[in-house]
Amino acid sequence: MANSNTQAANDAAKRIVQHFQSQGFARITEALIIQIHHIGAARSVIDEAFEVAQEQDKAPPVSKFFEIRPYGHYAEFRSFAEATSALKSDFTATLLSSIPRLFFDPAPVVIDDPLASGTKYDVIMKLRDSVNGYAVVILLNDPDSSFLDYVGTRPGSDWQNVMGDFEIAAASLGDVLDL
Repeated sequence: MANSNTQAANDAAKRIVQHFQSQGFARITEALIIQIHHIGAARSVIDEAFEVAQEQDKAPPVSKFFEIRPYGHYAEFRSFAEATSALKSDFTATLLSSIPRLFFDPAPVVIDDPLASGTKYDVIMKLRDSVNGYAVVILLNDPDSSFLDYVGTRPGSDWQNVMGDFEIAAASLGDVLDL
């Protein structure tokens, strides 16, 4: 049986999915809530390490500076255990590279990987500022397509307009959801 914190986080993940579906992003069917814990080094050191990794076309050194803990989950197509076991493969390099920004920048922060598809996460966002050494972050997934496909579903839209709409939906979520 899940404890009350786990159940509350799972309920929050379900409300997140329902919120984005009601805002016109109907194909988003998964939310994974994670905690990002800062485990060392100043931001300038972290940013430099991430830049060097990117220049060398290597994976960002996330585990050297941060610990990622799955916290809550909702999906119409897979369980929490399945999502957490696939987290390393489903967390794209684009989103992983944004971990320092997510942790250190003031909320709201919304970062997308428009080319993510399948079980890979399309969007990562932080709705509240980091406190006590950790940030609560939400990963969203549209398993049927890439997030870029939303451009085609919105006549007259371009990527900036779609992301603007998404950021408005994310900001409104912050007002109704307490993680």
